[in-house]
Amino acid sequence: MFHQESKIAASGLADLFPRIEIVSEKDPPTYARVLAEFGIDATQFVMVGNSLRSDIEPVVRLGGWGVHVPYALTWAHEAEHGLAEAHPRVLSVAAASELPRAVREIVTRVRNGS
Repeated sequence: MFHQESKIAASGLADLFPRIEIVSEKDPPTYARVLAEFGIDATQFVMVGNSLRSDIEPVVRLGGWGVHVPYALTWAHEAEHGLAEAHPRVLSVAAASELPRAVREIVTRVRNGS
């Protein structure tokens, strides 16, 4: 938890968010709890992360969306996940600068009922 807190502090982004939640378990029940606290339906939520297993898959299992930003080094256990290669609710980008485009694509898909 300390490591995550220090990364947030060093990013300079903390002031852009009304609340930042650091969780000890990245699983569907934990994400469901956090979404419920904010009154957000999972289908209206996008998780951005570098781990398909820990960041993206639990949210997609709840009905949400994921944007995967691969990192050069990945732990072996993080490479194992249950998502199909071309899952319809998972997009992949090469860099964070591509996130606005990915989110626009998700909004378009939601509006089109995809």
